[in-house]
Amino acid sequence: MPYFRHDHVRPHQKALMDDIYSAICDGRNFMAQAPTGSGKSDAALSAAVTSALERKQTVFFLTPKISQHRIALDVVRGIAERHSLQLRAVDMVGRFHCCIDRSLSQLDNESFQNACARRRKKQECQFYGNARGYGRLGELKAELVFRKAMGGYGAAKSHDELIALGMQHGCCPYEWLLKLGESSNVIIADYYHLMVPKIRDVFLAKVKKRLEDSIVIIDEAHNLASRVRESMSSSVNGFTFMRVRKEMRSLGMDAGPVDEVFALWAERILARDEERLVSPYSLHDFIAGFGLTVDEIVPKLAEAGFDIVEKTGKKSACLNLAGFLTAWGEGEEESVRVLKRKNGNFYLSKRLLDPSPATKALNACASSVLMSGTLLPLQMHRDVLGLDPQRTTMKSYPSPFNTESIVNIVTPDVTTKYSRRDDEGYAAIAGKLDSVIEATPGGTAIFFPSYVVMDAVLPLMRPRSMLVQKSGMKPHEVRQMLKEFRHGGQVLCGVQGGSLAEGVDYCAGEIKTVVIVGVALDEMDVEKRALIDYYDGKFGRGWDYGYLYPGTIKALQAAGRARRKDGDRVAVVYMDERFQWGKYSWILNKDEKTVVSERPEDEVGDFWKEAVKARV
Repeated sequence: MPYFRHDHVRPHQKALMDDIYSAICDGRNFMAQAPTGSGKSDAALSAAVTSALERKQTVFFLTPKISQHRIALDVVRGIAERHSLQLRAVDMVGRFHCCIDRSLSQLDNESFQNACARRRKKQECQFYGNARGYGRLGELKAELVFRKAMGGYGAAKSHDELIALGMQHGCCPYEWLLKLGESSNVIIADYYHLMVPKIRDVFLAKVKKRLEDSIVIIDEAHNLASRVRESMSSSVNGFTFMRVRKEMRSLGMDAGPVDEVFALWAERILARDEERLVSPYSLHDFIAGFGLTVDEIVPKLAEAGFDIVEKTGKKSACLNLAGFLTAWGEGEEESVRVLKRKNGNFYLSKRLLDPSPATKALNACASSVLMSGTLLPLQMHRDVLGLDPQRTTMKSYPSPFNTESIVNIVTPDVTTKYSRRDDEGYAAIAGKLDSVIEATPGGTAIFFPSYVVMDAVLPLMRPRSMLVQKSGMKPHEVRQMLKEFRHGGQVLCGVQGGSLAEGVDYCAGEIKTVVIVGVALDEMDVEKRALIDYYDGKFGRGWDYGYLYPGTIKALQAAGRARRKDGDRVAVVYMDERFQWGKYSWILNKDEKTVVSERPEDEVGDFWKEAVKARV
């Protein structure tokens, strides 16, 4: 029996845990489609920790968002305490999120990474020096401070606690996290720590771990492919070139009218098109117009960028462009380059299509576990991620909840289809949302397909207390919003695929009704068409793998937020006619009650009235 933190294992959870443990012992990849409430984190970590302690291996628990780390921390703490184990976990976040040097706080991630590396190389960062030490004597002093500070570490501390300790001792928290990683049995981290090759190789060397000695758990694994694609993509635009010119001028250097030349180059290529795929060599031709090669211009841009960061303490467009040019020619077969005109500006992007050259590293692990409540279809995720079919076990699990604790309501007379988005359509959606909220005896969560649709609908609704997610919100802002919502009775508004719709447990019954407004399909642009074509050529399933499934699954993920434990009841309103169609209705559980109604508020009201009667 694997180590478990609770008194009892639920029957469906035991089956999942036993299957994971068996797969780990056999050295296999295991893919689990396990609905909300299955206890996936407990099952996976219990099985993995038990096996890792037996075989002296390391468990990596990877999530798509920092906010999801705490669940894994709680599991590890609980296992260690209940079984009196010598178990240590580290809550790893990126250097950017750990920095306590206020002079770097205004930089974007790329500028920060470059500036930080330069300061460390020049031995100018006191916090790094205090944490790691410059010279042998400095290293000894740093080690003494580290041991003293970690004296009461226990099984696990959150990264917030480590940052607070770092500030207290004047030491770089990130370097302390790396040192803790060396002696940890469990490393909780982001996808990119192991799934982005350039980061993975450096990270593993610093924590002194090897993939072949590691069990890797991928939480919310339906996100892995898109997250890796996004992490390994980059872009610049006309404003980037304009800032490059200004930055170089401020340093007494002449970049010429580089922004104007970029605009002319883009105009010539696009002609009358709004967007177009371009070849990897087209940008080289643009650079050659300045009498330089890419290899010659990148070091010049990087040096200018370093000077800007040092002088201003702000992000640098020169550094941004240097990084973009460096990555431009990489991954030619798995990437596309897109030139786009939008709102009078030009955008140039390199977009990764195929994540498998990076994610197939999971085949090199001692074992891997990929789990999600929406890992559908399993074969699609296996194929897209490049997992070895001969070494990969795939299994789906039934919902653990009573089918009478939920009603699915499809509203057939509204839609968010691109071709039918107008003021009249948005007003109709707003009216139905008002009615559903009023029929709900408690909190309502509304998940829109995009910020564009949400911003169009919300002003048309009746005034009331609403907590609204904004694009680019920081983790602490999201936590504060959730704290306010949990006080009860309010309306929470977010986007499908966003931080409020995935990986957050609403465990106190604060959500009574979930409304899924529309289908979160991406806009059909040249990149999306290129992805469809790519997967058509590779798998013969381009439309499904590249477009339909990834968008539809976001609705299923958001719908599962309200049922997290036995006793939870929820009404789920799918507010779009497309959820009647076979291409989309597959996400609806056939064992659960589903009704189609143009008056969803009536069905919501009846559902909650029946719940009251049942309690009486």
